[in-house]
Amino acid sequence: MAQPQGFEVKGKENLVCKLKKSLYGLKQAPRQWYLKFDRFMQEHGYNRCHSDYCVYFKRLDDDSYIILCLYVDDMLVAGSNMDHIKGLKRQLAHAFAMKDLGAAKQILGMKISRDRKNRTLTLSQADYVEKVLQRFSMENAKAVSTPLPGHLKLTKDMCPKTQEEEDKMSKVPYASAVGSLMYAMVCTRPDIAHAVGVVSRYMSHPGIEHWNAVKWILRYLRGTSRKCLHFGGSTTNLQGYVDSDLAGDIDTKWSTIGYVFTIGGAVMS
Repeated sequence: MAQPQGFEVKGKENLVCKLKKSLYGLKQAPRQWYLKFDRFMQEHGYNRCHSDYCVYFKRLDDDSYIILCLYVDDMLVAGSNMDHIKGLKRQLAHAFAMKDLGAAKQILGMKISRDRKNRTLTLSQADYVEKVLQRFSMENAKAVSTPLPGHLKLTKDMCPKTQEEEDKMSKVPYASAVGSLMYAMVCTRPDIAHAVGVVSRYMSHPGIEHWNAVKWILRYLRGTSRKCLHFGGSTTNLQGYVDSDLAGDIDTKWSTIGYVFTIGGAVMS
């Protein structure tokens, strides 16, 4: 780090400082924060999930468990014993400056609702979807019933061919809209996964037909903004289904694999 103004060492103005710990906002700061948090969790007996390094779990002597999910500096804690959860929160509060917001109701744009009597949990992004629709002026658009129409086949031939088309598409927020759709798709709207995958193929050079397809997906969300994931009920079995089309991509003649995994009656992947 360059020597701070007013604190230069006389005769060594050309030298820089070596940081003993990272500063907030530096390029390497997120990595250093994660290493520190990871070290804390492992020192307290938690195991890191092999498939997701931001998920930690611990099985206790009474056969109960605790799971902690980390997203940058936001945490969700779940467990089968409330006393153990409170103990973990005390340990975290002792090591880090943090706020306990109580029972999780919302995180990262997802609303969490519980029905403890029926042992169900619901994840919804209705508010996020409404903001996306307003951002792209689609809040009053006519709703449609499918993520993509069956007759619409997107190809590279629909990319701009004239300077006039290029200029027109340069004013269209195509990548921003697809990115917003991706976030909804990853979190609570797996029903648009295939449609988002199709329009993502033309991110680098979209045409007007590609943009119309994106707006179609937004129109679908307009009519289904209250749709949500509903976990729980009588069974928590894991089920998986997989299939593929045959040379469905018109440009490459590649096939597209589709899969869905459900747990507790709702899609998880």
